[in-house]
Amino acid sequence: MKTLMRIPSYSTNALFACLILAGMLVGCASAPEESRNNDALRGDIHDAVPDSWRVAATSTAEISPLAVSPDLREFIHSTVRSNAQPRDRMLALTDAIIDRDGIGLTYDAGATLTASEVFQSSTGNCLGFSNLLVASAREVGLDANFELVSHRMRWEKVGNQLVGTMHVRVVSKVSGKRMVFDFYPLPLESGHLTQRLSDADALAHHLNNLAATSMQDGDNARAYGLLYKAIEASPGIAFIWSNLGTLLSRQDLDLLAEAAFNEALLISPEGLTALSSLQRLYTRQGRHTEARELEDRLRQYRDRNPYYHSLQGEQAYEQGNYREAVDRYKEAIRLKRNVPEFYVGLSESYAKLGKTGAASRAARKARAIDAPEVVPIPIRQGASE
Repeated sequence: MKTLMRIPSYSTNALFACLILAGMLVGCASAPEESRNNDALRGDIHDAVPDSWRVAATSTAEISPLAVSPDLREFIHSTVRSNAQPRDRMLALTDAIIDRDGIGLTYDAGATLTASEVFQSSTGNCLGFSNLLVASAREVGLDANFELVSHRMRWEKVGNQLVGTMHVRVVSKVSGKRMVFDFYPLPLESGHLTQRLSDADALAHHLNNLAATSMQDGDNARAYGLLYKAIEASPGIAFIWSNLGTLLSRQDLDLLAEAAFNEALLISPEGLTALSSLQRLYTRQGRHTEARELEDRLRQYRDRNPYYHSLQGEQAYEQGNYREAVDRYKEAIRLKRNVPEFYVGLSESYAKLGKTGAASRAARKARAIDAPEVVPIPIRQGASE
C-alpha cells in the first residue's frame, strides 16, 4: 500500500521544473496554444539584461535531448529484433531500459537528462525516460511521441524556492492502437487530460528544467540563457514566460518582468503562478488598485480550485489552526472527491482535535481511493487503449 505523506506549502515564488517536468498544484496543462509572435518582447528583454546574461544565451551549448550516441545506438540495435512485430519491439525497448540486465533505469526527480545521458547514468526523471524511449524507438523506425499529462501540480520546497512539477510520458501508435509508457513514482489521479507535445515543446520543457536548476543554484546568467533558448524553441508555453518574469524580477528589471508575466497570461489567462507573481509585483511597486484587481481574479480562480483549499488546509495545520484545516480540507473534498491527500489532511486535522472516529473514517476513505500498490520503478502504466 502506498504511504501517503503531507506535503507542506510555502508562499514563495514558483519555478516550474518540468518533470514533467512536471514540471511543476494550482495549474495544469492547457489546450495547445496558438502560434505566438513575441519576438519583439524577447528582443527587448534580451537588450536590457546584464551583459553576462546575453553572453550566456549565446555561449550555452546546444542541447539535443534526442541525440543518439554510438554506444546507445549499438545497445538499441542489439536489444530489438528487426523482424519482430512493432508492439513487441516497443515492449522490448522499454523492458531493456527498466530491467537490471539492461540499463536498469532508476528514478531521480532532478535528473533532466538527454537520451544519451540517461543511457550513460542509468538515472532520469520522467522527461529523461521519455527522451530515451522516444529516441530509441525512432532509431528502429517505431512511432513514439511526447505527451503532457494534465493533473494537479506537485510542489516541493528546494532551498528558499517552491518548485512545481508536471508530468511527461511517451505514447506510441502501433498497429492502429495507442500504447502509453509512463515512468513516475506516484499513480496518476483519475480524470486527467493529455496533450501531445511536439519535439520543440519537449525541448523547451527540457531547457526550462535546466534553467530552474540553475535558478536554484543562484546561477542567474545560465538560467537566463536556458530560458532564452527554451522560448526560442517554443514561444507559446506560459509557465516558461512566468519563470522568465521571476528571474527578471530578481534582477529588479520590473518593467520587463511585468511584460513577461503579462505574456504568460495572454497565453494562459488563468495561470495562477503568473497572476500571483504579477500581483506581488504590483503590491511591491505601490500599484494597489491594479494589485487589488488581480487579487479579485485570483480569488475567483482559487475559490473553485480544490488544490488551493488543500494548500490553505496545510498551512492552517502547520500553524496549529486545526478547525480551520478541517474546513479547508472539507471544501477541497467538496470540489474534488477522488484525491486521497485531501482525506489524509482531513484525518490528521481531526486527530489533532481529538476526533478519532472522524479521523479514522477519513483515513479509510483515503486508503480506499489510493488502493493501487506502488512499485519502486513504474514501468508501463496502461497497455494498449
